[in-house]
Amino acid sequence: MPESINTVVDDIYEASVLPELWPSVLERVGRITDSWGAALFTADSKRSVRFQATENYSPHIERVDYAVMQRNNPRPARALARKHAGFLADLDLCTPAELENDPIYKEILAPVGLGWTVGSIIPVPNGDIVVFDLVRAKERGPFERRDISALDKLRPHLARSALLSARLGLQNARAATALMQILGLPGAVLDAGGRVLAANPLLEALSFQIDIQAFDRLRLFNRPAQSSLARALAGIERDDGDTRSIPVPATEAAPALVAHVIPIRRQAHDVFAKASALFVATPVTSPIAPNVGLLCGLFDLTPAEDRVARALTEGHSVESAAAELSVSRETVRSHLKNVMAKTGTSRQAELVGLLAGTTSFPLPRG
Repeated sequence: MPESINTVVDDIYEASVLPELWPSVLERVGRITDSWGAALFTADSKRSVRFQATENYSPHIERVDYAVMQRNNPRPARALARKHAGFLADLDLCTPAELENDPIYKEILAPVGLGWTVGSIIPVPNGDIVVFDLVRAKERGPFERRDISALDKLRPHLARSALLSARLGLQNARAATALMQILGLPGAVLDAGGRVLAANPLLEALSFQIDIQAFDRLRLFNRPAQSSLARALAGIERDDGDTRSIPVPATEAAPALVAHVIPIRRQAHDVFAKASALFVATPVTSPIAPNVGLLCGLFDLTPAEDRVARALTEGHSVESAAAELSVSRETVRSHLKNVMAKTGTSRQAELVGLLAGTTSFPLPRG
């Protein structure tokens, strides 16, 4: 094996723990085959795509509409069907006429003088697929057998590096849930689809309210709460999600909970990272549960709604709350309706069950 390939192999394994090194590693892999640029893609079961690439290639990849690419690019499906544990050139998968009409070749590669690609697809046990892609200038000519042979010598190392990265990501998720356990917080690490990557025993103990079901899906038994969780995860997947606080009303067998979905902002270079959110559930009877005032803040209650919520939690009826606050019953009912909408509760008893038990003394009204 030539020394240049030996040196690249060392860097490939280093990139498995320092993903910011991938662009330089890809550049070195590209030089072995006289490639213009190279890229590494990861795609999950929801077809979410992330990539790392050489500096010259990145701006062109960023222009790709992945939804269109997945519909109109036959090469990945054909490569998977071949079940070939090696690199395949574009001409191994498509005719010259197909390549000439390929939207990626026509709209992305050809305008900047590029015209030939070679790649390999590597399945990863966590369900992702990893794609290594190299591109050449049109005038340089197609990738040849000797180029593919050189890349095939690197492929086992590329595959092991991808596997190491996936395993390190899982270990990081487990470390996060262990830390939450030490802090006394029931918690889990979720991917963008709501699949549990790791959970601690405190969360598993909340089995009357929360369950980890088939395919590691996290489920809240309360339907409105489950809908709120789905919306929170959808926001994170679109990368526009903020921390969400989700009320989970009490049941006969379990206290009320406040669940928090906290986005994990991935490093842009970490294409193997699966974790998208921390899920933290706090029973409102817990010593570290937030008090009523904080709960009201979590759900963006107005000052008037906050006062009504506090009054009801202290045992007032609608009528006595109206008298206590010097407002009409209709005003209290209007605020109560808004409070229940914001907290995801459908009955006054559910609302009180959510807020009750967080403090043993009456709170001052602001």
